[in-house]
Amino acid sequence: MHATSAPYALPDHDASSAIRVDGLMKRYANGTLANADISFTVPPGTVMGVLGPNGAGKTTLVRQVTGELQPTSGAIHVLGIDVVRRPMSARALMGVVPQEAQPYDHLRPAEHLAAFARLRGMSRRAAQSRADELVDLLGLATHARTIARQLSGGLKRKLLVGIALVGDPAVIVLDEPTTGLDPHARREVWALLKRLRAGGRTMIITTHYMEEAEALCDSIALVSGGRIIARGTLDDLRARCREPYRATYENGAGGASIGGQTPELVLAELARRGITTFSLGKARLEDVYLELTGEGANA
Repeated sequence: MHATSAPYALPDHDASSAIRVDGLMKRYANGTLANADISFTVPPGTVMGVLGPNGAGKTTLVRQVTGELQPTSGAIHVLGIDVVRRPMSARALMGVVPQEAQPYDHLRPAEHLAAFARLRGMSRRAAQSRADELVDLLGLATHARTIARQLSGGLKRKLLVGIALVGDPAVIVLDEPTTGLDPHARREVWALLKRLRAGGRTMIITTHYMEEAEALCDSIALVSGGRIIARGTLDDLRARCREPYRATYENGAGGASIGGQTPELVLAELARRGITTFSLGKARLEDVYLELTGEGANA
């Protein structure tokens, strides 16, 4: 990858956390409480998912992490930089993919990437080299001469991720990266993000897609009403449920399920009901979310 002079390690930086948020609260001028008492850390090279329905406060949270929004109270550090006091310095360490961003219709992929590299201070030659490198990384070589307006939704999102990668950031923040994409395009973006995770990037991803959080994230924060109501690995979250195991089966009205604290309890209930054909496994993230929050993430 392209070398960068970004100061990833600072004398006061806790190497165990690439991102640290302490007691974050955001109240808007109209009195709306968007985030309340949010604290978490993201270890280097891991992916944290922020999962919740539209309006839960996910976007407000990440806009504070990136320095776009000033919190009402609390502290945020990215790679040791105080985001509240030094938002521009912190933002220089991050690549950001906003939810509503779109590429410029008339520019080709390499032209986008080279232009943003120039904005980061690279020479014309270095910018073009970086653009060519990213076109290959993103799998956009066969679309190198296609203007953005003619790219598919999935390719546009890949290009936006590429723009975030221009400065070779150690931390990437993605707000609803696959919203509006069809299943095939969504999985193409997932494959790219998995490669970035394998390369050691630290990421925060907001999403309301259960499957996306399961596929990409090392840890998951469940957000409801502007608060993190549970956080951990999927197994950690399952352990907080009354029914961490679940069997699914077909009945006359379609699909049905039975949950339980252990596989043996689920099997016993299936036997009591005379059900012999079923699929038994750990509870899905959707089941976990519904139990811990009492609401649907796709609301």
